[in-house]
Amino acid sequence: MTTYVEAIQKHVVLPLEKATNRIFTQTYNPFYYHGALPNLFLWVLFVSGLLLLVYYQATLATAYDSMKFITYEAPFGNAMRSLHRYAADGMMLFVLIHLFRVWFTDRFREYRILPWITGVILLTVMFVVGLTGYMLIWDADAVALTNITVNLLHAVPVIGNGLAGFFLGADLSGSALITDYTITRILVLHLGIPMFMMFMLWMHYLRITRPVTNAPTGLVFLMLSGLALFSAAFPVVLGEAAPPNFNVALDPITFDVLYAWPHQLGVAGWDPALIWLLTLAVPVGLLIVPYLQKKAMRGQFAQVSKDNCTGCSLCYADCPYEAITMVERNDGSRFKKLSIVDPARCANCGLCVGACAFKAIDIPRCDSKDVLAEIELALANQ
Repeated sequence: MTTYVEAIQKHVVLPLEKATNRIFTQTYNPFYYHGALPNLFLWVLFVSGLLLLVYYQATLATAYDSMKFITYEAPFGNAMRSLHRYAADGMMLFVLIHLFRVWFTDRFREYRILPWITGVILLTVMFVVGLTGYMLIWDADAVALTNITVNLLHAVPVIGNGLAGFFLGADLSGSALITDYTITRILVLHLGIPMFMMFMLWMHYLRITRPVTNAPTGLVFLMLSGLALFSAAFPVVLGEAAPPNFNVALDPITFDVLYAWPHQLGVAGWDPALIWLLTLAVPVGLLIVPYLQKKAMRGQFAQVSKDNCTGCSLCYADCPYEAITMVERNDGSRFKKLSIVDPARCANCGLCVGACAFKAIDIPRCDSKDVLAEIELALANQ
């Protein structure tokens, strides 16, 4: 772990955790459930989104009016819309906390690369889902957001015009302008991408032995109560209706800083190429950073002694990381199976060593005295 990460963990992360423990106690500290709380907000988004969809009409002529009906006339419509909006912000905030927590605890490299990569993909698609959600409101801000998005897509080299045309859709004359097809495609993106998110969540948990997917009941009640109280105290309002000509660039009134920060840069006059460079630099940088770090555990994966392995499969059964497979032997041994370790999956946890009764598997340079010394050193630095 690098020096600056250790400094941040010591002077920022740990003091913040201790202060939060005094308020929530260690059992209900939200920082200990930074991976589970986004799931809670995701379920709130699913339920509230389905209720909003009951009243939403995805056409240029009716989208704004349906949102107006939801906000001011539908039973509990504004409550559902407020919950949906703030749950989206809450999910993004806790995902960012989750990302930084994983970063500062150095849990993003080697055998943890798959959860890290899928997490970055989830963060990226969350951004797109949130962005399309704001567009569906179809007030003046939403129309401005759509126009800026189209301009950014046009700026993409070679395929930019095709991307913009696909996003906008074409009317019967073939014109790539904002039409009813645009609203339909935004809605399909907003509803379809979460299905992809569920698959990525499964991939995200695949390599984690005991993923914490649910927060304690008390913390769930606390978070939902806080979300409901915040929604009641600060209900969302509907912006001004957009003028009839949707294809004219409009001055936006307010943009959400979590989901539309690239568009804020566009409003500020930044060059589209620079906005794309900055926007893509975030996920791309996060994807490659595990490969830039020094692999401290290189060569320390579990290794099998063929002469001692009896093919009993106990190590295979106990490995929580699916790092061990059993293969047919062809070396003339009287035993039929042999354990094979995948270095990329091995976490050096030592469970396989404990499971083996024949001293057929070991982790080089990782004997008991070294492990105990590391534990004592870590406890001394607390």
